[in-house]
Amino acid sequence: MSKYLPQETFIVCSHQVNTSPGNILANPDLWNLSVVYKSEKKPLLTEADLLLKDDFECKSNWGQAVGWGFFWGGLITGLAIGLAVAFSVLTFGVGAIIIGVVATAVIGAGLTFALKSNATKCNPNLVEWKNPHPSVAFEGNKAVNLSSFMTCSVGPGILTPFIDEEEAKSAAKNVAFRNMGELGLTAVISGLFGFGVGLAAGSTGGLGSGLLAGGAEVGVGFVGAYLVYQPLAYLEGEGMQYLYSSDDGSTPYDKMLESRQEMSSPFTVDTPDDPYIGTAQTGASEKLLYHSYDKYRQNQNEKYIKEIMNLKGTRAEREARTAEIVAEMKKTRSGAQAVEAMKRKGSGKILPRVKTSNKGNKVINEHRAETNKGMKSEASKGFGGMAAVGLVLPLLVTPLSEWTFKVLADSYANQSGGGFTIAAKQN
Repeated sequence: MSKYLPQETFIVCSHQVNTSPGNILANPDLWNLSVVYKSEKKPLLTEADLLLKDDFECKSNWGQAVGWGFFWGGLITGLAIGLAVAFSVLTFGVGAIIIGVVATAVIGAGLTFALKSNATKCNPNLVEWKNPHPSVAFEGNKAVNLSSFMTCSVGPGILTPFIDEEEAKSAAKNVAFRNMGELGLTAVISGLFGFGVGLAAGSTGGLGSGLLAGGAEVGVGFVGAYLVYQPLAYLEGEGMQYLYSSDDGSTPYDKMLESRQEMSSPFTVDTPDDPYIGTAQTGASEKLLYHSYDKYRQNQNEKYIKEIMNLKGTRAEREARTAEIVAEMKKTRSGAQAVEAMKRKGSGKILPRVKTSNKGNKVINEHRAETNKGMKSEASKGFGGMAAVGLVLPLLVTPLSEWTFKVLADSYANQSGGGFTIAAKQN
C-alpha cells in the first residue's frame, strides 16, 4: 500500500538557498480535509494542496540581484582603472582606495536589494503535483505519497517531500550549499563582465570612443553568450543528464528531470548572471566549442564500441544494430577511423573481441589526445589571468547546477520512508 503524506510534511526545493526545509500545508479552501491520520490529527495531502507554510529563498532571485550588483561594481572598478591608466590622474595607492570604496558601495547596494527580495512568493508559482496516486482519492482529489513531487514555474524548480526531519534537513543543506556555490560563480562572472566593459570604456581616453568600446564589449558579450556559452552549456547539461539518467527512465531523477524539461527553455540570456565572453576571446572560444563537441562525440564513439562488444540477441539482430552504430560513428572523423581499424581483414566484419575493441579505442584515444592538445593550444592564445578565469568559470555553472539537482534526486530516492498507510476509498 502507498505511504501517504500528512500536513506539514517537509519539502526541499532544487532552487532553495536557505538551509532549512519547508513544510506543505493542506488547503482548506479546496476540500473538507476529512481524511485525517488519527494519532497525529493531521489531514493527509492531495494534489489540490499546493500550499507551503513559508516561502523559500530562491537562487533565481538571488542570481538576479547578485549578478547586477557585482556587474555594476566590476564596471565602476574597470572604468576607474581604465581612466587612471589613460589619463594618469590617480596614483596606484589612492586610486585603489577610491575604486575599492565606490565598488564596495555599489556591490553593497546590490546585495541589500538581494536581501530584501530574495524570498520568492512560492505558492502562486507552484504548478502541480507529479505522480499522484493513480486510483486513491480523498474527496475527489488524488492522494499524494512518497512517490509524488511538486513543480514550480520559477527556475523551474522541483520540490520533493520528506517525512523524516533529519533527512529533510540534510537534503536542504546539501542543495542550499551547492546553490550558494553557483551564486558565487555568478558573482565572479558578473563582476568580470562588468570589469571588462568598464575597462574597455575607460582606457580609450575619450567619451565617444569610450562609449563605443564599452558598447562593443557589451555587444560581443551578448552575442558570445548566445553563440558560444549557451550552446556549450546546453551540451554540458545534456551530457550530465545522460550520465545521471537510467536506461529505462524509471528512477526519481528521471521523472524529476522530465518534469523540469517540460517547463524549461534551453536558451535564455537576460542579465549579467548569464555567462559572457569579451572582445578578445571570440575566436578562441569558437574553436574551443568545436573541440568540446568533437570530444563529446569521441566519448560517444567509445560508448558505441562498448555497445557493439556487448550486443545480445540473434545474429541478424546483432548485425543490424552494429550497422546502425557504424553508420552513426562514421559521421565523425574519429568514429570513421575507429570503424576501419576494427574491421576484420578479408570479411570486413566487426567481431565482439577484446582485440577488436582495443583497436577502436586506440584510435579514439589518439583523437582525444589530438583534441586535448588543440584545446590547450587555443586556451593559451590570449587567455591568461582574469581572461582565463572568465573563460573557465561559466563552464562550471551548468555542471554545478546539474549536480545539485542530482543530489536532491538521490536524497529523495534514498530517504528511509515514513508516511501513513491507510485503507482509503477507491475511485
